[in-house]
Amino acid sequence: MTHPKKQARPLATVLSIAAVAVCAVAVSPAPAAAVPRSTIVSVAQGELNDSSRNHESPAGSGCNFYTGYFRTWKPADGCPSTDGVRWRDSDWCADFVKYVWSKAGVTHASIPEGTDGAITGWASSLKDYGQRYGTWHSRGSGYTPQPGDAVVFDWDGDGDINHVGVVTSATSSTVSTIEGNSDNRTRAKSLLPLQLRHRRLQRPRRRLVRRLRLRGRLRRQRGG
Repeated sequence: MTHPKKQARPLATVLSIAAVAVCAVAVSPAPAAAVPRSTIVSVAQGELNDSSRNHESPAGSGCNFYTGYFRTWKPADGCPSTDGVRWRDSDWCADFVKYVWSKAGVTHASIPEGTDGAITGWASSLKDYGQRYGTWHSRGSGYTPQPGDAVVFDWDGDGDINHVGVVTSATSSTVSTIEGNSDNRTRAKSLLPLQLRHRRLQRPRRRLVRRLRLRGRLRRQRGG
């Protein structure tokens, strides 16, 4: 199912898809100054290729450019500076998406948190953004991710959003993203659709349950 009207909106849309132990939801850029989706992808790719800040420094320290750009109250001990920005120590996947959307001109994306800005340093804030501006698409909605959307992940399937990235392309078989704070740096990734990866996840679990039941029967038979 496609949604031409939402694709044309300059807002950001959040959608939900799932993969191996992942529930993904996508948020699209919201309307204001119609921002071409290609512009958002171009900004994300530029950040991916910017070796001056596409990683934490020192490696694994949590110090990153994107948190420093938006949240100057975060710890900065041992963090470097780039382009006049003191890097800060924090999880930064949401800060990366906010930066990409802001630089691309996505409506409402650059409103600071604390002054009614929907996007904060929490990945879950992208869902708040999508719900506030009508661009949230939950898993199973039939919505197909579009370039420039944000996709959020619930790694444990417990309803808590743990991570977010920017969609660069999507087909019936693959969703490609650029994500900040992925193994301590910015990375390009490709994800299989929920249906395929969910099945792969479930098979070993079923085998494990069978083994546990078999062991239980053997113990009962042995009196152990």
